[in-house]
Amino acid sequence: MKPFDESKLNAIDRLGLAYCRLCGWQWDELLGPKPLGFDALPNVDCRKFRMLRKPMRTKYKIIAPKIRAIETLIGQANANRCWWIFKLGRTEEEWRVWYSTGEYERLYKCREGYSER
Repeated sequence: MKPFDESKLNAIDRLGLAYCRLCGWQWDELLGPKPLGFDALPNVDCRKFRMLRKPMRTKYKIIAPKIRAIETLIGQANANRCWWIFKLGRTEEEWRVWYSTGEYERLYKCREGYSER
């Protein structure tokens, strides 16, 4: 992800940038100080029989609630738009064209486990 001048971003885009960083397993200072040992934590628990083992602290357990909260605050469409701009390096116009095709709704239906048959 290329660097952006955060001081020029509005509140929605700034939260969107934090969303993109969290989705890339990076901490954003907008959320407060980084938890101790965050960089050393595994992204997810990949151990066998993890349901039978003692819970393990992972980045996912720290990041997932914050990602959902940001999505709730700015909406899924804005989160997706920010992903296109900050992560993919595309323009807002390209996102609008893609969004108007309806692919956005299909993507989120799949994400929620819904399938049209």
